[in-house]
Amino acid sequence: MMKKGIFALIAAFLVAFPFAGTAANAEAQVSDEVKKGVTGYLEEEHYDYDKGSLKIQEAETLKVDSSADKEFSQVTMMVVDFGTVRDNIFFEDHTQVLFYDTDANAIIPDTQVLDLEKAKEFKDSHESGEHLNMGVILFLSAIMFVVPFFIGYMWSKNKYSTLSFKLKNNVYETNSTF
Repeated sequence: MMKKGIFALIAAFLVAFPFAGTAANAEAQVSDEVKKGVTGYLEEEHYDYDKGSLKIQEAETLKVDSSADKEFSQVTMMVVDFGTVRDNIFFEDHTQVLFYDTDANAIIPDTQVLDLEKAKEFKDSHESGEHLNMGVILFLSAIMFVVPFFIGYMWSKNKYSTLSFKLKNNVYETNSTF
């Protein structure tokens, strides 16, 4: 019986182990300069940026033709995930498509890049958006309702009634017989 359990545990480990570092957890490889530039941009754009939350999910490099009449020659197109924390209550996850000029080490606005066909296809093929995590908000809302009811229950159970004391001790002499 023990041999079967050990064998099942080893088999489960061997089946699950190869999938531990798959694409679901993969992060695109970009240079440290690009990460620093993107982090600086996000800190400027979002005052509540959560430091250390930047993950670059996908990155592609696009070489721009000289006929395109652009100020940049090479663009790194990235899908970035990052978080913001406002007042230690509101946790938001953001997904954004950013374009980075590797020569100038700066983010390029979408309006300057989206006239290029490959950049437009890259942006259209990826979803952008934000998601508000409601766990902390719902917990605090529940406390607002539960605590007053709990206090009311405890108070009504242990309250001191002067009338009941007076009736039990015959202060009004209502229990007298004639």
